[in-house]
Amino acid sequence: MSAGYFPKREKIGLEDLFKGLVTASHILHNHGVLDAYGHISVRSPDNPATFWMPCNISPALISTPDDLIEYKVEDASEVEKDAKKGYLERYIHSEIYKRFPAVNSVVHSHSSDVLPYCISGVKLKATIHMAGFLGTNVPVWNASSAYPSGSKHDLLVRNAQLGASLSAAFKPATSAGFIYSKVRSALPAQIGGSQEPDKNPDHAVVLMQGHGFTTLAHGIEEAVYQAIYTKESAKAQTAALLLRNASFGHIVEGKIDVEGGGKIKSASVKTEGDIAYLSDREAHDSWEAMQGTLARPWGLWVREVEINPLYRNECPGCENE
Repeated sequence: MSAGYFPKREKIGLEDLFKGLVTASHILHNHGVLDAYGHISVRSPDNPATFWMPCNISPALISTPDDLIEYKVEDASEVEKDAKKGYLERYIHSEIYKRFPAVNSVVHSHSSDVLPYCISGVKLKATIHMAGFLGTNVPVWNASSAYPSGSKHDLLVRNAQLGASLSAAFKPATSAGFIYSKVRSALPAQIGGSQEPDKNPDHAVVLMQGHGFTTLAHGIEEAVYQAIYTKESAKAQTAALLLRNASFGHIVEGKIDVEGGGKIKSASVKTEGDIAYLSDREAHDSWEAMQGTLARPWGLWVREVEINPLYRNECPGCENE
């Protein structure tokens, strides 16, 4: 629902933006990406220096424009001083928007399916073609490297310094460049392309150690898609790892030291049944192919929350009660 994603949407009003942001919050809750915590935001279509995100209530319970707050990108302060209480971690969003001008939507999640990859040292990779945007190397950001002096070490991105450190992880200084940025720089400007590769992120998703994950995109529909399929890809990878370890053995190869009592010297362990992750090329081509289809799942997800009585979208233009 944000300007700049689908080619036919050259302009969008705030009423449509509010309706889309409320619906997106419901969709992410319905798919288990958000629970009582987590949030999605969108850059203002008529003022790139501000963004909108829900106030400090559970995503499933957001229902009206009054539940949304406009913030300044520069410092994450409220545009309206009498605004409702907002999320503490709005700095995740403000610093990403500040660093990447072409990014229009951000999702932060604590999905339990993704959390193991935030703490185990096992790399999250694209296992299915629906998640080609993950690529072959999803970075893990550690808040402990960026805590300001005297601040709380609670893993929460509660200030601009932590937010800036997290946003930098989407484009590491030493990165060779993830295919996500290459795809984006090749797209027409009206659907989110950029002719300034240095301002494009190298990664679509960054994991947060002991915390969750954040994904950025060029529109609400795309951000929701990436958040849902980050979760789905993590589920598939975990299931594949468990199945592989249960079904295949390990072979130890080396030289036997007869005089030393039969100990194996210079041993190496070979495993069977390696998981077939997507290659860089497959990740690139899969994501490129899926980009033209995002309206299909979006339409389904919207209908799912429209008929669910838990979710109420009372923004202008919405028919569900």
